Amino acid sequence: MTWASAPPPLRTLARWLTIVQAVGYTVSLVFVWHTTGLTPAGAALRYRGDAGAGSGDAAMQFPKSFAEMLTNTHTHVLSMAAIFAFSGACLAFCSRPGERLRRFLIAEPFAAVLVSFSAMWLMRYVHPAFAWLLVASSSSMAVVFYIQTYFILGELSASDGGR
Repeated sequence: MTWASAPPPLRTLARWLTIVQAVGYTVSLVFVWHTTGLTPAGAALRYRGDAGAGSGDAAMQFPKSFAEMLTNTHTHVLSMAAIFAFSGACLAFCSRPGERLRRFLIAEPFAAVLVSFSAMWLMRYVHPAFAWLLVASSSSMAVVFYIQTYFILGELSASDGGR
């Protein structure tokens, strides 16, 4: 089955789910930009803290506690798994791109989630240089998510005659 043969109510559900997920994901990226500047140094500062901060206009940054790290990992891994399950399922019903690329686009975010959160823990407790791995895997995940969104919304629009 593809979106072209799916019942209109299912296409409507998929369209609005994809739109809302894209808005939510974009807001989360704005939050990460606000808290880290989207840089490895900013990510390391956010999780490892900075004992010298607090003078002048800079806000004090404290290392994330073990409990905070567990909470952050738990909530994000589970919620991101759900997001990527929905977007992956919607992409699976697309006729484009080809099956091999579609399978990669479905699987990549799940692998990136595991790498990203592993890198976050390694960055926090082993070495700040793991922030580069966190940024790389998170960037890849975001790019793939928006590629999924592009294909899904494009196919849903075409299957509804552009409506």
